[in-house]
Amino acid sequence: MPHAQQPAEPQLPAKAPKPSRSGATRAAILGAATELLSEHGVRGVTVEAVAEAADVSLGLLYYHFENRQDLIRAALAEALQNYAYRRPPQDLPPAERLRTALSQHIGVEAEAARQDRVYAEAMRAAAFDPAIRPALTETLTGWNGGMTRLVAAAVPQLAAPDSAAQSAEQAPTAPAAEAATALTALVDGLQQRVRSSLLPPERALELLGIATGAVLESGAPDAG
Repeated sequence: MPHAQQPAEPQLPAKAPKPSRSGATRAAILGAATELLSEHGVRGVTVEAVAEAADVSLGLLYYHFENRQDLIRAALAEALQNYAYRRPPQDLPPAERLRTALSQHIGVEAEAARQDRVYAEAMRAAAFDPAIRPALTETLTGWNGGMTRLVAAAVPQLAAPDSAAQSAEQAPTAPAAEAATALTALVDGLQQRVRSSLLPPERALELLGIATGAVLESGAPDAG
């Protein structure tokens, strides 16, 4: 007599792999280092302080990072990779979207100031440590690209006629990209002066408004 066919066992959904303990420890160390960088800057961060903040031993920290410089590089690179650009509301007119997007990077808001402080530390560190420059360049490329699109939307005359067909290598030569690069560089400088208490935030926003206004007026019918 043939055996009765057993019902097939139900297929359970595959579980997402859990992060390894080693990966979680590394992430905790980098998170603690990034937080301390935002509070004290590169010079004020020690491996002892990071280990204490991450609740790990010094030996475990050195298992993941060769030395303090290696730790700082990794923390800055990860912070740059996760740098969140604040996007202006879609319902704003193009010119106002550009003004809003730029002014948000002065670092007046608390959370924005936190990540902008780490960004500013990366800018300074890159002047002396070439290993940080690739991550910083990638972040700047993304920011300049976003600002270029906002400039082109606000001032169509600055967009290249065949911008849709341009390659990524050609795009930076468009007038909109040149204007965007100038504006983002200005924001970087204003941000540094605000952080150094050399310039009140209100004055920085006023100066940024003057520069942004000049770019917007370049596309006016009677400009030039």
